[in-house]
Amino acid sequence: MSISVTEHKSKGIVEIAVLGSFDFSLFNDFRSAYESYVGGEIQHFIINIESVEYLDSAALGMLLSMKAGLGEKVEIKIIGANDFIRNILMISRFDKRFTII
Repeated sequence: MSISVTEHKSKGIVEIAVLGSFDFSLFNDFRSAYESYVGGEIQHFIINIESVEYLDSAALGMLLSMKAGLGEKVEIKIIGANDFIRNILMISRFDKRFTII
């Protein structure tokens, strides 16, 4: 379980990749991944979960906290979800707050 952050400065995008289980054990690392961008110029974030095998309710809460912290005008795309995780996101109506690809 780990998180990596890549800043694509020329595109104005920050990509946060989550590997393994996306659960409460990543709470501090996930928050640290975006915390320095709160109130900044970056308006586009990508959460890459193509290597996530498991996602729990804590992960959903972390995503909502990220959205609240960065502000409603910031675009957050969630990419790479497998069918099971995509279904969880859709049932939880995350498609109303995030772009899911």
